[in-house]
Amino acid sequence: MEDSLISANELQTLHLLEDRWQINQEVPIQLWTDAVFEKARISVSVYREDLNHPSIQGNKWHKLKAFILKALNEDKVGFTSVGGPYSNHLQAVAWAAKQLGKKSIFWIRGGESEWSQNPAIQNLRNLGAELHSLSRTDFRRFYSEPDFQSEILKDHSDFQWVPMGGSSSDCIPFVADWAEIVSQRTEFDFLVLPVATAGTVAGFSVGLKKEQTLLAVQVLRAEDSLQGEMNHLIEESGLNSKANVLWLQDYEFGGYARKTDVLVRWCTRLLEQNGLPVEPVYSGKAFWSVSDLAQKGYFPEGSRILVLHTGGLFPWTILSNPVF
Repeated sequence: MEDSLISANELQTLHLLEDRWQINQEVPIQLWTDAVFEKARISVSVYREDLNHPSIQGNKWHKLKAFILKALNEDKVGFTSVGGPYSNHLQAVAWAAKQLGKKSIFWIRGGESEWSQNPAIQNLRNLGAELHSLSRTDFRRFYSEPDFQSEILKDHSDFQWVPMGGSSSDCIPFVADWAEIVSQRTEFDFLVLPVATAGTVAGFSVGLKKEQTLLAVQVLRAEDSLQGEMNHLIEESGLNSKANVLWLQDYEFGGYARKTDVLVRWCTRLLEQNGLPVEPVYSGKAFWSVSDLAQKGYFPEGSRILVLHTGGLFPWTILSNPVF
């Protein structure tokens, strides 16, 4: 990326953190073999960003870079954010805050009575996070009514605010830089990634080459709103989209955080047969889409498909009835 987007000082700070936190910058690229792909005469590989770090995993590190730099440069007391009770975004923010010696305060959807058996909530508390509950109605108001959000956050101006999922125009240059690195490491015609918020897809649309197609698999019912949000983030960042972005809206499986028994069993087989751990509410839907599209003859013969594993496996790996 150009120096005007990511300065030399910023890069130096990030490299120091990567070394200190032992973030893997050269994750494996794993071949995904399947009779379906052989029949379709395509090759499919997986960019294992889930292996970059156990706590600030997958795309979280790349989307949080901008907010970490701001917090350090402005000497913020800590971080504030919002999310669901199983949010791996909040896990990553809380972990980073603790490593930096800063506080974390989160507003979480649902009541505390729902959290008693939740390992994700317990882990946030172990990381020192201060947790506040938001009813589902207030959770919706938080994003639909700016005055309501301002009222909640008014006493925390000395904290660095991080939007849900870490998606904002601030993260676009850093995600675009990541996309360029991915393109430099391996060749592909299609890149497939799951989308719940638009930060990662926006950054990749900027950072990929114009001849590469980006398949954005929506994992929640959002119709065209995510497309609009992607365009908004790119415009606000002052950058330009290069890749051809195609949106897939047929793999939501009922909506965000919803799944089916068929999908759960499929995710389990994917781990057993290919050693690829995915969960059924996010990454698993993107992986499923590749198999389904291949069966339907979507990809031209000879296509090279790269699936971006964006992490998010915790807390699914330790639930009482885990997927794998």
